[in-house]
Amino acid sequence: MHHEFLPLLAAAADTAPSAMESGLEAVKQIFGPFGVKPVLLIAQIINFGIVAAVVYYFAIKPVLATVDARNKQIADGLKNADEVKKKLAETQVQQAEVLKQASLEGKKVIAEARDSGKALIEKAAQDATKTAEDIIKKGQAAVALERQQMLNDLRREVAQLVVSTTNRVLARDLTPEERARFNTAASQDLTKN
Repeated sequence: MHHEFLPLLAAAADTAPSAMESGLEAVKQIFGPFGVKPVLLIAQIINFGIVAAVVYYFAIKPVLATVDARNKQIADGLKNADEVKKKLAETQVQQAEVLKQASLEGKKVIAEARDSGKALIEKAAQDATKTAEDIIKKGQAAVALERQQMLNDLRREVAQLVVSTTNRVLARDLTPEERARFNTAASQDLTKN
């Protein structure tokens, strides 16, 4: 199989210089009427290629590198912005949770304070009632004691008055037994009233 291609390759090699020469002649015939010289055209193409390579390596390539770096910075910035947005969202959720917890704690503290306040008010009211009852009892006891004292004083005075009146009416002094009997009778009369 390889042996078949060898003669074809040899024939193509023999015709290559002649094809090249005929191609050059064809180019001269096409560009000749326009005043274009193929040698100058090839030189211009080579010069253009050199200038294009210099511009590419010294102008376009650094600009493309800078653009790539900027694109990477922008992509990193967008990525960081997305991360910051996520963290901000998480922070806002945490903040809302903390505020909710603080609100619940505050309500709990207020409820405890109300309960505590109610208990203190009830205790103070009970203490005040008890104190008032004690004062009333002491007052009643003092009034009862004072009444008893007044009754005792009144009995003595009435007994003395009875004795004195009896002495005057009878015009004589009573014996101690009679005085005791009149005092007892006067005391019993006063006690009944």
